Amino acid sequence: MAAALVAGGNIISRLLGFVREPVIAALFGASGATDAFEVATRLPQLVHELVIGGAVSGVLIPLFSEMASDDRRLARTFSSLIASVGVALVGVTFVLVALAEPLVAAAAPGLPLETRQLAVVMTRITLPAVLFLGLSAVTAARLYARDRYAAPSFAPGTLNGTLIVLALALTPVVGPVGVAIGYLAGAGAHLLIQTPALVRDGVRLTAPALRGNPDTARALRLYLPIAAGLVVAQVLVIVDTNLASRTGEGSLAIMRFATRLQQFPLGLIGSAIALAFLPVLARSAPEDARDLVNAAEFKSALVAAARSAFVLMVPVTVLLTALSVPVIRVVYERGAFDAAATDLTGLALLIYAVQLPLTVLDQIFIAAFYATRNTLTPVLVGVGGGLAYLITALALVEPFGVFGLVAANSVQNSLHGAVLGWLLWRRLGGFGDPGLWFFGIRVIAAGGLAAAVGLFLREWSTVALEPAGAAGWRVLLASGAGIVIVYVAALALLRVPEVPRLVNLIRNRLRARGAI
Repeated sequence: MAAALVAGGNIISRLLGFVREPVIAALFGASGATDAFEVATRLPQLVHELVIGGAVSGVLIPLFSEMASDDRRLARTFSSLIASVGVALVGVTFVLVALAEPLVAAAAPGLPLETRQLAVVMTRITLPAVLFLGLSAVTAARLYARDRYAAPSFAPGTLNGTLIVLALALTPVVGPVGVAIGYLAGAGAHLLIQTPALVRDGVRLTAPALRGNPDTARALRLYLPIAAGLVVAQVLVIVDTNLASRTGEGSLAIMRFATRLQQFPLGLIGSAIALAFLPVLARSAPEDARDLVNAAEFKSALVAAARSAFVLMVPVTVLLTALSVPVIRVVYERGAFDAAATDLTGLALLIYAVQLPLTVLDQIFIAAFYATRNTLTPVLVGVGGGLAYLITALALVEPFGVFGLVAANSVQNSLHGAVLGWLLWRRLGGFGDPGLWFFGIRVIAAGGLAAAVGLFLREWSTVALEPAGAAGWRVLLASGAGIVIVYVAALALLRVPEVPRLVNLIRNRLRARGAI
């Protein structure tokens, strides 16, 4: 039920994201206006991640899960954290709004002057969203810990929906800043939609004890390694933005549109499974890290999450690599987004998509480390991945431009997942499932067969595909269905157990609804 609610929220959010990005592409194309909006959203997202974003899965959900049955302790800690985050973010927002011009100049010096000025205006509009998103992150962690999944799962959808409506309504009137206003309003809606769930859960705000609360002190202590890692990560975001701004107008737009598409399955599968399993992992993890070798329930939950995520991500990877250009054409190619932008963004999507199987496992591994109260190891691995990114980016940006940066991001994320998985395996003394390697080989074999079919369908869809419209979607859906059917059939022939489990789950849901 938990995974279904999280997945449902993610589906709606990601589908609205599917609408949001084509709307922006149609309004502005791969142009300077899109570059400006990308800078204006990267900066508040950077601040949000530094202050609170990484603490949700790393600290707050495990912490709140521990005290979910103690209402008084939960109310005291929740009140303290809400007050701390609110005060910190109000101050940070005022300072950053005042410094928006030098911040944009430092982050994207390669943008033309007119584009940079537009980015400054947009950034001053979007930065207050940091306050709403920060408070929303704390409330979401509390709701997840209390097994209230619906509101926080559907909150991102309200942000996307609000942005879409206001972008379409305001851009013809006020110009490109309309989409920035939509982003700010969406961040406010992200927080407001969780308020009724908090009321129903009987949330009580007490006088915040900013001092003398051991749980608050513990949260801050656990967060320090995460904060250090986030500083490194966000420095890399600034470097990435800086380098991309020097590779020509529209480069940030290309990265944005390709990134959003590959983030769709990551959020739909990886984030949903990781968030759904995190409270379970946190409750089943032993207090003493030395007991992890014998933590059978913890290992079982971890393996179930990883196997499910991997099985679901492999066909998505095949689809986005084999059909990268057709996907971009159908989703984006309309209005100001032309065929040239389609080809460039399609290549970026292909490079991004290769990393997806390891990246989705990386999200599960991070959740497992956080559940064991180990926030340092993912940070150290992240620093190593950051160094790998810098080496790769600086080596490839000159000969390959923006695509060198895309490749560097894929190397960084893949390396992070591989190393973190190996370290987790060592720490647990194995995953407790001797058939994992055989399972992985069978899934990869099924993916290889689906990829062969996908390459054939790529040629067919390129010829048959219209730039946009219902006919284009029909061709793309037919091609995707072909890949999925071949993949599922191969899994069934290879007797991968996740297939009958999924069939039984669907059958039980249909029976529960009276459909069969």
